[in-house]
Parts: sequence; C-alpha cells; structure tokens
Amino acid sequence: MPELPARIARLAPLAGVVFAVLVYVAFFVSGDTAGVDDPPEEIVRFWTEERTSQLTGSYLVGLGALALVWFAGSLRHTVSRAEGGDGRLAAIAFAGALIMATALLLLASLAYAAADTAGKVTPEATQVLTVLGNELFYMLVGGGFLLLAASGLAILYTRVLPLWLGWVTLVLAASMLTPVAWIGFLLTMLWAAGVGVVLFIRG
Repeated sequence: MPELPARIARLAPLAGVVFAVLVYVAFFVSGDTAGVDDPPEEIVRFWTEERTSQLTGSYLVGLGALALVWFAGSLRHTVSRAEGGDGRLAAIAFAGALIMATALLLLASLAYAAADTAGKVTPEATQVLTVLGNELFYMLVGGGFLLLAASGLAILYTRVLPLWLGWVTLVLAASMLTPVAWIGFLLTMLWAAGVGVVLFIRG
C-alpha cells in the first residue's frame, strides 16, 4: 500500500492522453452543434433529435476537462522543479489549463442543459443556451494560449523537455491568437497527449 501514491504519480502524466482521447471521442459522437443563426424551432428540433449523442458528448467532455487538470498538475510539478524560484511559468501554464478546463466544463454543461430541456422550455431559452455554448470558444483558446505559451517558454528556458517541443509549443500558442485557433485547439489535445507520454517515459 505505501507504494500506491508513487504509482499514481508515475501514471499521472498519462492523463494528457486520457484528455485527448475523451474530447476527440466526444466530438466524434456529438458531431455538429446547432447553428446560432437558425430559427429557435430548428434549434429545438436539433437538440431533440440529437439528444442522446449530445448528452453523451457533453459527459465525455466533462470527464476530459477533469483529466486535463490532472495532466496539468503533473506538468506543473515537473516544470516548477526545473524552473526553480517561484515557478512563475509553471504557475501560468497551470492557470491556463484551469481556464481551459473551466471552459470545457461550461461547454459541456450548456450542451447538456440544451439537450436535456429541449421541448420542455421555450424555444428562445434553448436558443440562448446554444448561443452561450458556441461563444465559449474565446475562453477556451485564451486558456490554451496561456498553457502553451508558458509551457513553451519554460521548455526553452529549463530544457526540461526536448527543445524542438518547446518551439512547437510556442507555434501552437501563436495559432491560438489567429483565425485558425480552432485547429490550434485540436492540435493542443495531441500536444497534451504527446507531452504526457514523454513525461511518463522520463518518470
């Protein structure tokens, strides 16, 4: 039993892989969402017809958000030890991950609420939930930018991970501030999985 915490600590970085898998599967299961420009009646029809897939997808996204925080905790531990001092970059990266996770949980909650209440509340209420969910993207990429920018700088500064990974991380961070931020977010999930595997291998 005394060895259990050490085993959990060793496996913890693989939460990055869990995060990526859960969110990718959620996107595959739920598919497209309702358009904010659609009439309220069509939005209600979408959430009613796609209720099961949307509820499942929102649940998986919520679990993925929790895995992201667990991964970020492992990343913070590793970077903070290498950085020394007050671990400023590690703290900023962790804060960015928390913002991302919060955005994902809000996104999942709004999608769940829209799917679960469609047809039970007014069409306008369902439309509001849809609009709010679609507009959380800025919060998502904002947190992603902080996570990636701070992590990339920390990698270059401390050499705690391969230098090439630091440059790739900074490029991904820059993509979060462009019109292709959505692609950057999708690649960020692969980044989390890759970093998690590297941290796991290095023990």
